[in-house]
Order: sequence, then C-alpha cells, then structure tokens
Amino acid sequence: METAVQVDTPVVARSGSAHRHKPAPPAFAEVFIRVGWRGVEEAYGSRTGCNRRWIDDCGGETLFALRREYRQRLRQLRAGQRSARA
Repeated sequence: METAVQVDTPVVARSGSAHRHKPAPPAFAEVFIRVGWRGVEEAYGSRTGCNRRWIDDCGGETLFALRREYRQRLRQLRAGQRSARA
C-alpha cells in the first residue's frame, strides 16, 4: 500500500531524476535587480546553481533586462549629479 507524502518544497525533474529545491526567497528578484549576482550570493549565501535556478524561476532574461535598466538609470542619475556639481 502506497502512502502519499506531502512535501513543502517542489519536486522538479531534471536530467531524468527528481530533485527537491527551495523556492526563491520572496525578495530575490528585487535584490538581484539592485545588487546583482555577487549581491545575491552575499545576501543569501547560495551557490551558483541555486542562483541560476532562482533567476529562471523569477523571470530569467526579463530579470537580467530589469537589472540592465536599473544600472542604466543609476548611471544617468550619477552623471547628472556630477554635471550639477561642476
């Protein structure tokens, strides 16, 4: 007789086997946009594979595009501040 087991973490099939992994932290996308790859490594202490999975779970290429836009806005703001001081 089989019994059903309820698991809190999702089971994802990768390479023909099932792996359990933790879902991305609630604020992962925002932290990635603001501080980037090294920032999420420091904030969450997670490994590269885990960070990649979380990025994919949170939007993948869209997340990278949002990070690029955020950095571009920061550059523009900093350039405006420098020109105002001169």
